Amino acid sequence: MSPSRRRLLAGVGAVTTSALAGCTERIWSFAEGSTTDRLSVLIKTPPSDDDPMASKIASQLAENLQTAGIDAVPEPTAKPELFRSTLLTHDFDIVVARHPGFDDPDGLRPLLHSQLSGERGWQNPFGFSERTVDDALEAQRDETGDTRRQTVADLAEYLVETAPYTAVAFPDHVSAAERSLGLSRPPRTPSEYAALYYIRPPDDRRGEPLRAGVFAEGMTDRLNPIAVDLEDVGVVLDLLYDPLVRVTEDGYVSWLADDVSRQETDGGSEAIVHLREGITWHDGTSLTASDVEFTARLLADTSLGEAESPVPAPRYRGRRTLIEDVSQTGPRTVRFSFDSPSEEVVRRTLTIPLLPEHVWEPQATVIDEHVTEALTWDNDEPVGSGLFAVTDSTSGERLELEAFEDHVLFEDGIPDRPDLLEGTPGFDGIEFRVTANPGSAVESLEEGELDFVAAWLPPSYLDVVEEAEGVSMLSVSTRSFYLIGFNARNEALSNYRFRRIVSRLVDREYVVSEFFDGHGSPARTPGELLGLSEGVDGSPEEFPGSQGDVDEAWVRSALEDAGFHYENGDLFV
Repeated sequence: MSPSRRRLLAGVGAVTTSALAGCTERIWSFAEGSTTDRLSVLIKTPPSDDDPMASKIASQLAENLQTAGIDAVPEPTAKPELFRSTLLTHDFDIVVARHPGFDDPDGLRPLLHSQLSGERGWQNPFGFSERTVDDALEAQRDETGDTRRQTVADLAEYLVETAPYTAVAFPDHVSAAERSLGLSRPPRTPSEYAALYYIRPPDDRRGEPLRAGVFAEGMTDRLNPIAVDLEDVGVVLDLLYDPLVRVTEDGYVSWLADDVSRQETDGGSEAIVHLREGITWHDGTSLTASDVEFTARLLADTSLGEAESPVPAPRYRGRRTLIEDVSQTGPRTVRFSFDSPSEEVVRRTLTIPLLPEHVWEPQATVIDEHVTEALTWDNDEPVGSGLFAVTDSTSGERLELEAFEDHVLFEDGIPDRPDLLEGTPGFDGIEFRVTANPGSAVESLEEGELDFVAAWLPPSYLDVVEEAEGVSMLSVSTRSFYLIGFNARNEALSNYRFRRIVSRLVDREYVVSEFFDGHGSPARTPGELLGLSEGVDGSPEEFPGSQGDVDEAWVRSALEDAGFHYENGDLFV
């Protein structure tokens, strides 16, 4: 049964309730003066050149914290180091960064469940632990329909007060393309790339590759789909690695799976998956049920039993925890057992990309107590089963893909083949070209050296795009969101009342209008403040100030009410 709304909200109403019993003593002994240090925090965020919007949000937050008497300093941190310090070593106070977003509310579980607080990746990097939240996260996995939606809604309203992070805004993915392509939105999924691959190019471009501009230098030589500190190469990996079931504009569709039959069991469910005939990896090796079983085993323990305790793969960790057992029952048949009866939750597990056993088994070597070769390997010559395969790569310059002609969905006569794969390809492969920055990407586009920009363009470049001859601006809304994350291992940040106040110190409306140039939407409702872009409504969040500047009297009064005190205008704890 879903935890009742009353039970959830009671945990916020009084710090003496059982929901907060585990951390109450530590919170209040600290806030009442167990130390006399001035409150000081570092705000880690990508440098302005890497992500100007994150940098601007961090600057506004720092200025408003300084108004509150807090010694707050933004610390620009290169993305690889930012990922490592936040997701691996947990060495941060506050982080401002872009989260890839959720395709289902179950994405909250790996981000917030206390069971995962000691792991790496987006598995509770905040060190957050609360039994009430754990119970609700478990309950929503066992529910469906309106019951599940109500549990998530109640949880969202509760987490508005207690969560260790808050969403600021949902940015639109803005980019640009050569006008003759006729694009209205930037391609973001394998299906959209495949559709673009099949359009008719100008006559002088027939037989040439589709050229996409990117800024991430690391994408040319680090293509490990389970690594934590990846740069923004998700779409490339989706083109190279296929799942059993893929999410498209039409919802969940069978991809490498020919058929999926599901039934509920006692407290859970079971799925029998039959693979399509004739599936092969890019190196010509047959893809069998053994590879499917192996992928599940590797994600659960990348040491394959060689370490003293399992070393799970951080990526896809949340979905993998649903699988109780997976076994091969035939060359093309696999049985999955899940600990959830919910089809809404279980189907997400089948979207995990498959990995070839003959390539990845040798990478199970343990190289550190909690690290295996599989998690650190560059995988610069990837072998997948996707629609495209890597043919060439020049470090820091380009990555060339060609259509994998032996892909089962390219074959004629497939009854459920997606319509977008029908016809004759207009281009010969896809080439990702690395440019120095957004400005050089737009310049290359205008000069005819690129067909479109695959990376996100900062709003500050939109005027340049509009003035560029023969270039169209592209935009599409996304689930991605900018967040402010708090390390609850930090004494002051373990105080949920302090986090709640700080989470309000960014003017979300101002961020979207001024920093995003209107290309996005602010997070206001309880669901949106968690990064859930739809389905959980509620009273909108109001910024205590105007035009990005916080009301000093309000914030200082709120912090004093939370148990902090001021000396000569500075906040002490």
